[in-house]
Amino acid sequence: EKVQGRQPDFEGDFLIDEVVPLESGEVLARPTQHYAMYGKLNAARDNAVLVCHALSGNAEVATWWPQLFKKPGGLLDLDRDCIIGINILGSCYGSTGPGSIDAEAGRPYGPTFPLINVRDIVRAQEKLIASLGIRRLKLAIGASIGGMQVLEWAVLFPERVARAVSIGAAP
Repeated sequence: EKVQGRQPDFEGDFLIDEVVPLESGEVLARPTQHYAMYGKLNAARDNAVLVCHALSGNAEVATWWPQLFKKPGGLLDLDRDCIIGINILGSCYGSTGPGSIDAEAGRPYGPTFPLINVRDIVRAQEKLIASLGIRRLKLAIGASIGGMQVLEWAVLFPERVARAVSIGAAP
């Protein structure tokens, strides 16, 4: 059974209700992150799997990596795992990015959107994961820039990730 096109069990936006400092020295005021969840968090909240997307991906993991969910023998099983996809900051798929309104200017950021790096993305993701009551991810997995995010999770928050799988990424 393939799940390509499977709708998430939950999809929404998370507001980071603060000014977020960026590695570039600039800031984002109250950015949002769009995310999707497949499956359910268990009571212990220890079944969360973060799937980090590549540059052209989005939070809807089943649309671009359906093989993760494939049965039988898929890596992830929605009967036991809760899969979370989070749009990266700067994305055009719902998280704060160049198309978002700059509150100070009253118009889209456009080319004035601040420089975002992988560390900024992961720090923002960690705030969302913490807001869900998840103390430790069962697994973080991703390829390309998603793999870079996984490496950054392992560096910044080693106590928050039980297993990390980085595919096709440079450190």
